[in-house]
Amino acid sequence: MNYKQKYSPTISDLLIATLFSCRSSYQFHKIIRQREFERYKKESVQVSLSRLNKKGYLKKSNNGWLLNQKGISYAKEIYLFSYISSSFKENSPANTIISFDIPGPKRTTRDWLRNQIKIFGYKMLQQSLWLGPGPMPSEFLKRLDELNIRKNIKIFSVKKKEI
Repeated sequence: MNYKQKYSPTISDLLIATLFSCRSSYQFHKIIRQREFERYKKESVQVSLSRLNKKGYLKKSNNGWLLNQKGISYAKEIYLFSYISSSFKENSPANTIISFDIPGPKRTTRDWLRNQIKIFGYKMLQQSLWLGPGPMPSEFLKRLDELNIRKNIKIFSVKKKEI
């Protein structure tokens, strides 16, 4: 299973979880997670855990594996630089301009932003000036805040003027 694919429980997973959960939503979700986890080979999981432990992202405790501070930072970075799928239709009208000026040291962030607005269907007018559909999804605006770059971005709505 590709890591980008989402797990969708089968009908048998749902039935088993429903029957054994005794109407407890906590128990139901625990069973679903367990069945999802069982789809992976035990050796693959052990190798991955070992690799993450050697890199300093995990620590082993009596309750199992836990993320340490470095692991939490790494997971947050993976989340922040993951792409948001486009909610715009194929031929949405280009009614929004995005202008941005991301400082040089934040090259990774700038590259993420360019790729993300390409996913939304934006076309480059100039290096940091893009035209595409709008309004921008709230999830995207929230991500800009989390990356601390919202202050570097200007978003304009445009209308075609009839002459």
